[in-house]
Amino acid sequence: MDGPTASDKGMLRPQEAANHIDLRRYPVTGPLATYVERFWSVRWDLPEGSSYESVLIPHPCVNLSFMPVLGAEVHGPGLAVARHPLTGAGRVFGAKFRPGGFTAFTGIEAAAFADWVAGAATVFGPEVDELNAVVMSGGDGDAVALVSRFLVDRMPGAVEERYEELLRIVTAMLEDRSITRVDQVASRFFMSQKSLQRLFQAYIGLGPKALICRYRIHDAADRLAADPGVDLARLAAALGWSDQAHFTHDFKDLIGFPPAEYAAQCASAGRELVMAHR
Repeated sequence: MDGPTASDKGMLRPQEAANHIDLRRYPVTGPLATYVERFWSVRWDLPEGSSYESVLIPHPCVNLSFMPVLGAEVHGPGLAVARHPLTGAGRVFGAKFRPGGFTAFTGIEAAAFADWVAGAATVFGPEVDELNAVVMSGGDGDAVALVSRFLVDRMPGAVEERYEELLRIVTAMLEDRSITRVDQVASRFFMSQKSLQRLFQAYIGLGPKALICRYRIHDAADRLAADPGVDLARLAAALGWSDQAHFTHDFKDLIGFPPAEYAAQCASAGRELVMAHR
């Protein structure tokens, strides 16, 4: 599996975030790419006395993260936005598993880690804490090589056929934005909606409807950040919502405030950036 199963979208107010954090993404190569989407790194160095809160719309994925103070952790697919208050200087390195990839890799049932955070040693043993210390002492290039080797040594012997089927379905849902309903997915892949639901719950811990909505909200937030003045009714229709009211409900349910408010935040942040660079 070489194609994307997750987008690069999801960070709220991305133009503002770029002034505070350095986010980098690295590809995964070889057989490990069947399970892991990419590696990523975030660094920040804020002036003394200042702070910044990074806010992310979660992807339907598990992340294995390495941090200097908290150590190595496993983060399950979030059900709401993730808020990360930052101060001083710091760094986090991570491996983003594909949707369902963590279950296929570890055999742990997806229901156990939806919206879950745990020490990575509970899954990978104490060796992962030793790895964390080494990863935090070097650069990103070394981290990619070290974490790749660690995970490759623990890969399952064979790829499950049901997991491969899941990846094909998720790829289609991500790439084809005309997919707006679960019955469309079931029909395309010659499955009943119940079978599709069971497959997603088994591997991801979220249903296909939740993923369709999540991807569309990623698209909506990305568009609003790029063009805060976009007509919300037209945006809702373009992304497959039946009307603006349903769009507003789904956006607010996940992010915590309506799209109009987010657009205003992005517009305000844009004006502040322009003033700061004059």
